[in-house]
Amino acid sequence: MIRRLTTALAFLTRIPVNPSVAHTGADVARSSVFFPLVGCVLAAVQVLVLMVLNAASVPPVLQAIVATAALAWIGGGLHQDGLADMADGFGGAFTKEKVLHIMRDSTIGTYGALALLLALAMRISSLTLIAQVEGAWVWVFAAAALSRCSITLGWLLPYARDTGTGQSLTQLTGPSEVAGALISAVIIGFLCVGLKVISAIALAVVVFVLMAWLCYRKIGGVTGDTLGATTEVSEVLLLGLAATWIAS
Repeated sequence: MIRRLTTALAFLTRIPVNPSVAHTGADVARSSVFFPLVGCVLAAVQVLVLMVLNAASVPPVLQAIVATAALAWIGGGLHQDGLADMADGFGGAFTKEKVLHIMRDSTIGTYGALALLLALAMRISSLTLIAQVEGAWVWVFAAAALSRCSITLGWLLPYARDTGTGQSLTQLTGPSEVAGALISAVIIGFLCVGLKVISAIALAVVVFVLMAWLCYRKIGGVTGDTLGATTEVSEVLLLGLAATWIAS
């Protein structure tokens, strides 16, 4: 159990958990049950930043920017990188082979840059509103936990490459890991936002279904990049939902 948790932390964050221990694809797949919990660790970093800066009377928009920077640093930009790669590949090519080739390129093109800018804009604007309302930070935890289920749900789809980082998540993850991740994410969401979690779950499901359909239509399955992109899109839209609740 502890090994699964540390593997999940090592895979999704830059936290130096047993750096000398090698983690296999099977280890990562089994650790996926803890992905929503690791999402909460990342959420805690953001919330801590918001609280500290709020106590220092820093303007809300600056709080949101610093919290986003902290997330990018401790999360290693993993999901943001996936979003940029997917946007470049899907926007810049029509054949599966060309799309996958572009997604493997380490450079960021126009589509990737635009996708990142839009995602950052939505995240920062949503966090700005959240920072201004007492107790609204619970949405950061709910969004982080629910969005990480997108990674485990990749188990439902074929892997689009012959090999790759995300292959273990689609081929070695089992029903028990998926069910455990889903149940823990729903419980975390309910404890954070109550019955409003129903709307959050519905949004997360719609995002996953649409992204899964797009991936299957374009490349016949998913990759590590598309799973990361789905997580990022889901999280920023869930934060946007939170901002909408707050604004109304």
